[in-house]
Amino acid sequence: MNKKIGMQAFPLLLAAMLVSTGFVPIASAIAGEGAGIDFDRYSPPQLNVDPSIETIAISEALSPQSERRITDSRTEGGIPLGSIVVHAADGITQVFDKNGNQLLSISDEKSGKLPTPAGVEKSCTRLHQLPNDSRVYHRGDQTFVLDAAGELILTVIDKTPSSGRNVAEPKMWTGNSWVESAEDRPNSEITEYTAYWTVPSSPPSGLAINERIYLFNGIERTVGSTTYLLQPVLAYNGSTHQWEGQAWAAYSPNYQDSYYGPLFGTATGHTMRGRIYWSSSLNLWSITIYDHTTGQYSSLSTQCMQPGAGCRVGCVLEGWNIDDNTDVPGDTLFYDMVYKSYGAPMSIDLEPWYSTEVPYEIMRYCQVQIIQNPSRVCLHTYN
Repeated sequence: MNKKIGMQAFPLLLAAMLVSTGFVPIASAIAGEGAGIDFDRYSPPQLNVDPSIETIAISEALSPQSERRITDSRTEGGIPLGSIVVHAADGITQVFDKNGNQLLSISDEKSGKLPTPAGVEKSCTRLHQLPNDSRVYHRGDQTFVLDAAGELILTVIDKTPSSGRNVAEPKMWTGNSWVESAEDRPNSEITEYTAYWTVPSSPPSGLAINERIYLFNGIERTVGSTTYLLQPVLAYNGSTHQWEGQAWAAYSPNYQDSYYGPLFGTATGHTMRGRIYWSSSLNLWSITIYDHTTGQYSSLSTQCMQPGAGCRVGCVLEGWNIDDNTDVPGDTLFYDMVYKSYGAPMSIDLEPWYSTEVPYEIMRYCQVQIIQNPSRVCLHTYN
């Protein structure tokens, strides 16, 4: 996990199992849902390209919403439920409604780019915020997103050549890196990772608009040239000056789309729980971050990768564009961390890891204190 490419509905039986393990909240149940879902019924209609539509740039993620808003030739990110997003080989992303009629033509290069907790910036055309309990399924070059009721809310078709999708990431600039972590790469397949932590004090500087802090427990796996990172993320955003929670399924390299749950606000002192869980019956990962203080949560499920040996697991402090010790939060204690492989406890041996990219002024005060291996870790900073 130290490579800086970084970073639903359930059946009633599964819901009951999750209740017994203390998982909150519970998604609505869909009878008969499972790994054998028939995706033929979600095949896109004929797509009708409208050459008269002007190509624009966007500054927010392409997220399915009940209404679409366009202002001054720039969409604010909302696209209709059921939209079909097509990434063409020429760097243009087209958006169609559920009937196949074109709505938008967007330049990937000219659109805004946003940081992700996987440690890469992505074009807004490659980012999708989803409603809670959405499920993301991948089939070849097509991705189908279903909401908690089992309705298709988004289809993404990637026509960019595989050679283009797998280009090497550009070298990240100083300050854009994981700062410190406690991590392991177990030999057995991890299928569940739960961690609790208290929201730390905010960075004293409040952060500039382009600066970010991320705290999360995560599972990372590399398949071929693509790295997948499942993350219940607590973030401090320099544009909002607030702690926020959000569930992420982040992919690298840059040309992969990333999907994430809704954003909710939280505050110093709140108790967070990050849970990543693999359901063999659904063939899905569930990622949830839950605020025990307020009851708010963000969640999504994805079938982007299968469990496998050699995954990296750990708890992480990540920084974007941080310059000095006024940009880092207070100490963060991760505790009651649980690791399982198909329901059985796993042997995990966490080890400290420190960045070689973050300025020494920050790193000299960082310490990964493994208080009780592997259940209790404190990520110390200057603050």
